[in-house]
Amino acid sequence: SSGINAEYGRASEQEVRDVLEQRTQEELTTELSVSIYDTARNDTAKKRREEIERKKRDDEARREEMELDYLAPFLARIGDPAQMTADLAEQLKNDCLKDLTTRLVDMANLIQGRFEKETQQLQWKQNWYQQNQTTMTKEEEEEYVSYCSEAMFRIHILEERLNRHKELAPQKYVALESRLRNDNRLSEFLN
Repeated sequence: SSGINAEYGRASEQEVRDVLEQRTQEELTTELSVSIYDTARNDTAKKRREEIERKKRDDEARREEMELDYLAPFLARIGDPAQMTADLAEQLKNDCLKDLTTRLVDMANLIQGRFEKETQQLQWKQNWYQQNQTTMTKEEEEEYVSYCSEAMFRIHILEERLNRHKELAPQKYVALESRLRNDNRLSEFLN
């Protein structure tokens, strides 16, 4: 019986040694995994974030460049001529101003359309309320009041946007016309 116990004891000691050896190996070769949500330590996420930020900076730089060179798209349309003429300068100026006018009118129409749509929806809801107010529950009446309040707020905001747009549109036109007259590429040909 003591021989069997000694044998079990040696087997247990060997098992303990094996487990300790395995643990030692695991500690030596431990490679922590970084959570995909830990973007500060996750190299893949970090590289992706840096790439997105770089693209954003590039896009902003391109947009600023395009804003600075408002003639670029119009020059490109006519083949980016090497030599400027009075007729070409006048055409570029007119094209730029026409494009601005179109964009300003489109924006005014968009705001006006949204304003009219909101007003029509509110009018429809008010008519509906007039027809159904006697049979409405308290909850439906509260929903109606809430809707009217939100709709009036949206209508007010749209009305302010439209008025501001109408106020700024002529100023934007005059500013662009001035910038075109003072542009080095056009100024000597425009009087």
